[in-house]
This record gives sequence, C-alpha cells and structure tokens, in this order.
Amino acid sequence: MSTPPNQPPKLLVPGRPAVPQSTQQFYVTNASGTVTKTVPVPPAAATRTDPGFFKRLVGQLNPLRQTTRTATMMSGLGVAALALDVAATVNLGNPFLFYDRRETWKEMSGSLEGNRSNLWRGYFDDIAPNWKGHAAEMLQQYVRFNVNGLFSQLGKVSDEMSGAMHNQYKEVLEYDLSVFGLYAGSAPILRTLASMSANPVARAALMTQVGVFTTALGNLVKQFTDIYNSYEGDLNKLELKLNDLRGAFYQSGDPAQGARRLNLSPTIADPKSVKNMWIPAGAAE
Repeated sequence: MSTPPNQPPKLLVPGRPAVPQSTQQFYVTNASGTVTKTVPVPPAAATRTDPGFFKRLVGQLNPLRQTTRTATMMSGLGVAALALDVAATVNLGNPFLFYDRRETWKEMSGSLEGNRSNLWRGYFDDIAPNWKGHAAEMLQQYVRFNVNGLFSQLGKVSDEMSGAMHNQYKEVLEYDLSVFGLYAGSAPILRTLASMSANPVARAALMTQVGVFTTALGNLVKQFTDIYNSYEGDLNKLELKLNDLRGAFYQSGDPAQGARRLNLSPTIADPKSVKNMWIPAGAAE
C-alpha cells in the first residue's frame, strides 16, 4: 500500500500476512479399499515475500547521508565523521533475512514434534497393543530410547535457532531504525547550520553539532560490535550442539561415513524364527 502524498513516508517492518488455509485430509485404506484412518495434513507454509523494508530504508537514507556528509565537510571535521558514516551505514542489514530464518526454524520445530508424536503414537497405538515377542521389545526400546530422544534433541536445537534468529531480527531492525533516526534528526539541523556557515557563530554551532553527530555515530558502531560479538557467541554454542547431534546420527559424527545403523540381530528377519519374534498379542502363551 503506497503512502498518500500529504503524509510522511512510512517504513514497513517485515511481517507475514495471515493467509487462512484449510487443512487437508489423508485417508488410509486397507486392502479392500475401506478407509480405516483419516489423518489431518496441515497446509504447506505460505511463501514469505520480502516486504521491501530494507530497500525503502536505504532509499530514504541516502539523501539524508548526502546532506550530513556535505555539512561535515564544511565544518572542517569531515574526515573523522565520514569514516564513522561509512562504518555505521555499511553495517545496516535486511531484518527480513533473519525473520525468514526464524519462521523456517519454527516450522521445522513444529514438523519435528509432529513427526515424533506420530512415531510415538504409531508404536503404542498400533504395534504395542497387537504384538509381543523379542522383535516388538527391540522396536519399543529403539523408539523409546533412540528415535524419541533424537527427535527431542533436534526439536530443542530448532527452538533455540528460531529464538536466536528472532533476537537477531530484532537487533538488526532496531539498529537500522537507530541509524535512520539519527540521520533523519540530524540532517535538517546540519543543513540549516551549513547554509549559515559564513557566520562565525553559525560555523561554531555547526562544528559543535557535527561533533555531537559524530559521537552518536561512534556509539552506533560500538552498539553493532557488541551485538555482533554477543550473537556470534550464541551461534557458536548452537553449532556445538549440532555437532553433538551429528555424532548421534552419523558414524564418528561424519556424514561422509554414513548414518548409524540399528545393528539388529539377523534372526529378526529369519523366516524360521519370525513366528517367535513377532507374536500376536492375543496368542496363547
């Protein structure tokens, strides 16, 4: 939606419009074609579109930067101010990138939990009530202590990654708006003082204002550095957790060596012993 010409331009932050979608059904039938179970299938996630916040911010910031750069050069303090101007604005980022990753990890977490619950309930609803024997016991142990635990660990990492992406989205957005606010508030003042810089009093005021502006730019650069170091540490911790998960899924933690195997006894598939391995729950002792 465009901004009316009689109103100041608005910067729209990233967001995801709610699009109502109906849940589909997946039908499970037996050999005769009779429906035995209906499973709800959630709709696929809508494609997220960048709302263009960052592009509009940069487009509105550039004229303000040009005004402040001209004023700082006229003040005689241009070298230091220009260096900080570059440092502060080069660190601007598109918060939508982190928003998109936040939503992706959130969806992944929900999918993992849904699949974990499906597997858990599938065993205890369909296998445990109907079968016993050594094979059923081995399957129960594997589902309970291996698969369920791995799904839970993956879910926790996904939750933490979604949280980390949300925090970075928030910090990047706040930094962008801080930079834009500083330039939007300083540019008119610097432009006015620069136009009167031939007057010694106005020139002194211009130098003072440029000094205040430069100090604020320095604080923004330090703010960015602190944020970067903080979240670099958080991402490093998450990377270590992912390394642990690789060790659980792959031989020696190396995907190139292949996934870990169940190492089930070959007797589980031996036709001669299958009747002893899989015993119907209603069978006589």
